[in-house]
Amino acid sequence: MGHSEWLINRLQNYCLARRMKYSEKRLMVAIKLAEIDRKVEAEELWILLKKDGYPISIASVYLNLGVLVDAGICAAERLTQRQALYFVPAIA
Repeated sequence: MGHSEWLINRLQNYCLARRMKYSEKRLMVAIKLAEIDRKVEAEELWILLKKDGYPISIASVYLNLGVLVDAGICAAERLTQRQALYFVPAIA
């Protein structure tokens, strides 16, 4: 199973189990984070999504990163109480 397939399946299962909406925004945040393949702050991720022409707010990026961390799709490395670096860990 490829990385994108794993992300999609994991996100769909997480949303279904919690009766949450499976959204394109969540998927785009996850895929972009995986494409970057390094640790980034939420603001940088938001800028990269905007540069790609994807209409998303900074609030949506933060919200969806929280969901992705809870789902185990990405991880957060806390720098300060208000600042973190996000990344998609390697899958086995």
